[in-house]
Amino acid sequence: MSENEKLDKIIHQNEVVISLLGRIAFTKEAVREIVTQRKQNPENYIRGYNACDGKHTLSELAKIIEVKPGTLSPILSDWEEIGIIYEVQKAGGKYYKKIFPI
Repeated sequence: MSENEKLDKIIHQNEVVISLLGRIAFTKEAVREIVTQRKQNPENYIRGYNACDGKHTLSELAKIIEVKPGTLSPILSDWEEIGIIYEVQKAGGKYYKKIFPI
């Protein structure tokens, strides 16, 4: 097994653990409430949250939600602080992953 394969396996294991811990800490209903709280277009935010798959940039997520990146950035920071998403560092910038879909 190459070093990259070993690293990929460890990353995957960590993501499984994060998801399992998230399921212990939060219900889908609680995550949905956090994501949609005081939002004018809650369904857009649900789509945006579910698009947090580690493959979409901040700008792409903002387009999905139909807000400006400057509006979304502090929201993502809040979600990360609460623990319903986490940041993934990849070439080309920051990406985010959800703990589980809602």
